Amino acid sequence: MPIISVGILLVAIAFAIVCCYIAFTLNRLTGNIRSLGRSVVKMEEEMNHITPEISTSLQEVNHLIDDTHEKLQATDSVFGSLEDMGTSVQSLNEAYKVKRQALDDANLEEKLNKTMKGITWSEAAIQIYKIYLAGKTNKGNQKKEEVK
Repeated sequence: MPIISVGILLVAIAFAIVCCYIAFTLNRLTGNIRSLGRSVVKMEEEMNHITPEISTSLQEVNHLIDDTHEKLQATDSVFGSLEDMGTSVQSLNEAYKVKRQALDDANLEEKLNKTMKGITWSEAAIQIYKIYLAGKTNKGNQKKEEVK
């Protein structure tokens, strides 16, 4: 029987050690849960304070988005006008290309010759007119000298 008594004593000691370990673990778990509870309470208080601010910020963001959307819609006509202007410039360029291709080098030289002849004759006419004015001025000066 003494062996059974020693066995029971060892089992009782092992049970006591396990109970102490479980009690120690539960005690630490209780402390952690209390700390977690305090943290949750603080977080709730802060969320109660932050939530109205977040709600106000979201309303302002929605207002800004709506305002930006309206302003972007207002610029649609500007971009439409720019598109029309680009189309007009492109059409003008295409018309220029067609006219330039139709006007070959011989026609261009002929038209330039006519223009150069016109410029030459206009310069000659200007020179003749200057000579005429100079002659008229000289006659007027001669008459004034004769009168004196």
